[in-house]
Amino acid sequence: PERVIKDRRGKLNEYLSSQEKDQVPSTMFLRSALVVALAATASADATMRLRGGAPATYAKLTEGASALKDGYSTQSKLSITHGSDLNGDSTLKSTFIRDSASKITALFDAKSSYQGVNLEAKLDGAGTIKGEASYDEIIPGAKLTVSGKLEGGKAVKDMAAPKIATEYRKDNMVACAAVEGSNLVASGVVEAGDFQVGASTTYDANDGTMGDPSFAARYKGGNFAVTAVANGLKGDDVSATYTQTVSDDLDVAGSFSSDGNKFAVGANYKLDSDASVKGKINSDGMLNIGYARQLTKGASMNAAIEVDTNNLDNRKVGLSLTVN
Repeated sequence: PERVIKDRRGKLNEYLSSQEKDQVPSTMFLRSALVVALAATASADATMRLRGGAPATYAKLTEGASALKDGYSTQSKLSITHGSDLNGDSTLKSTFIRDSASKITALFDAKSSYQGVNLEAKLDGAGTIKGEASYDEIIPGAKLTVSGKLEGGKAVKDMAAPKIATEYRKDNMVACAAVEGSNLVASGVVEAGDFQVGASTTYDANDGTMGDPSFAARYKGGNFAVTAVANGLKGDDVSATYTQTVSDDLDVAGSFSSDGNKFAVGANYKLDSDASVKGKINSDGMLNIGYARQLTKGASMNAAIEVDTNNLDNRKVGLSLTVN
């Protein structure tokens, strides 16, 4: 294994050195990530120490920290989910959103399953219907999803081509591909020990062009994780996220993006077994605070406030209730 590692490192460094004149920060970022991944996976018999289990998809790898994005909605809404024994786990979720003092929008989401196929249909206030069918094990390790949308007021013949997506997992890797019309989106993530390295790109079949690729890498330690993402090869759009579990009750996170030099910091604190509070502030001066409480076994409440610290009169408050 040591000889294989050295050989792979040498060949990779020879190639990257030959491209040195074109290197940009994103290329250097990719080089470091690839060296680590190839070195760690050189021996097929090596025992991997996986802290996080199977690798995340590229979308999950790059979605950001929960402490900075979830639980801050200022929409005032009521969601009611009713379950039945039809086909196992069928549910109907009705959501009523207060858009303004005189307008309430209703959304409906039905889920069911039939012979191993998961089915979902959504209807919004504009009459738009969205449908999705997925099969988790069409072949071992592969998931297939077909989805489509019919805009409100349009005829079925005007419906756009459906989106077909697949996800395949094998050992320490996951690959995803989605086709919608003439556009193809493909991505892959490989896990090696405490590292996950991934890439994503697009292809337009109409003009035969490939979009700028993006690259991501994550290192997960005992109670922390660092994720870096480079969008495109120019190196002018690089972001990084740091998350840490300080204790059983406290999580903290921070993010930075070179695109506009934006940053955000946040934390999530568990008050007790039924309640938690979280807060974040970003470089634009937007302060968000969220509060969540489990009221009963089947009911929960979320409250949130958003304040522009540059203009304290600019604020939003939202309250939502979920009943199952």
